[in-house]
Amino acid sequence: MFWLTLIAAACLAGLWMAAPFLRTRVADTGDADGAISVYRDQIDEVERDRDAGLISAAECVAARAEIERRAQQAARTLDQGLSVSRRAPVAAGLVAAVAAFAALAIYAPLGAPGSPDQPLAARKTEELTRRADAGDIGSRIQLLIENTRENPDSFEDWWMLARSYAAMGDHASSADAYRHAVELAGDRPAVLSAYAEAMTLANGNKVPGAARLIFEGLVRDSDDPRARYYLALARAQAQDFQGAIDDWTALARASDPSAPWMALVRRDIVNMARFLEQDVTDYLPDASPQEIAAAGGSGLLPDTLTDRIASLEAALADEPKDYKAWIALAEARAQAGDSDGAAAALAEGRRHYAAAPFVMQKFAEAERAMGLDLVAAPRGPTNADMAAAAEMSQADRDDMIAGMVAGLAARLEEEPDDPAGWIMLIRSYATLGDPEAARNALAQARQAFTGRADILRSIADQTSGLVTEN
Repeated sequence: MFWLTLIAAACLAGLWMAAPFLRTRVADTGDADGAISVYRDQIDEVERDRDAGLISAAECVAARAEIERRAQQAARTLDQGLSVSRRAPVAAGLVAAVAAFAALAIYAPLGAPGSPDQPLAARKTEELTRRADAGDIGSRIQLLIENTRENPDSFEDWWMLARSYAAMGDHASSADAYRHAVELAGDRPAVLSAYAEAMTLANGNKVPGAARLIFEGLVRDSDDPRARYYLALARAQAQDFQGAIDDWTALARASDPSAPWMALVRRDIVNMARFLEQDVTDYLPDASPQEIAAAGGSGLLPDTLTDRIASLEAALADEPKDYKAWIALAEARAQAGDSDGAAAALAEGRRHYAAAPFVMQKFAEAERAMGLDLVAAPRGPTNADMAAAAEMSQADRDDMIAGMVAGLAARLEEEPDDPAGWIMLIRSYATLGDPEAARNALAQARQAFTGRADILRSIADQTSGLVTEN
């Protein structure tokens, strides 16, 4: 019954589409009469204007002559009489047949009641899978999120989601995903260790109490090297510097020199030896010249190091908006054994980039790499700082804006695949009245997206009129 109804509906639709071809004869009035009637009305209007005194008799004659000329031209060029249409039964039959067949052919595979549907969610999942297979980690995360919603008891999905978040640097989300994995995996040491590490990284590389309890349990039960490293870090953060360097040294001696965590352990031993003003070779007998120098030893000639520090200081005096130079200055001062000077260099660099999150992140990474976060006083705005910010002068605001723009430029230098960022940078330079910088930014954007015409076109459209080409 269903298919009979469907076929009847398709045939009716075809006949409706064929109806115009079956009309016997249609006669329509030609265009000429309608057009000429308009000209007659215009002549009547001119005569009324003459009678009302709005125009002179001579003007009326001239206007009538012009209207009559146009009417005669229309009479010659426009269609005359009736237009006739004739029946076309063959064409009507073809139209009806094609319409009915097409309707049935399309409906049969896609719209029949027994056919599987194709919901939007399925198409979205298919697209995410394609992108994830191509290496897009963002799509992989979205796909894993969908998987965990559909199957919240899948340890593998939660584990992979946590690792993917960690690869993206989103440690808070990574810790949350690891928590689900721990609930499903029980007391597996590798899962517990990864969870506690994610909590620590999400806490700004400060070992929280919950993570410390997990690490202590792992050391008792499995002697996990990651747990040993972070317990030593916790001792350093509690200002037990000697205990921290002793624990890291014990871990280094118990580990294979090629173990993946050894680079981090050796770095922290070197930094702690510098803070304690001790000979790093007492802890690392095989310390390299570079490690000895970084610990404040004689690995680098003093004159060479002094010259480098002076050169960086001079360059930054001329151009303070160079975050790499501030980090290099901090590293050089730390290498010379001046931890306070290194911290001061990073603090001054932060002042110039206070509104640039990307650069502030780089400063934090450099601070951790030099171990300065272990001994530096906690940073944070005081009430006086907040009050000063509220009363910021226009010059200070301008400096803050310049820092934001400089931070954006610095981020794009390392992460150029960001069309929206380049557009923002070009607009910012134009707004600040620096056309030369805007031109340079546009040139860099074009170079970053060479061969990608759609992106280049978008950048050109959204910065049109802001940049004057040389």
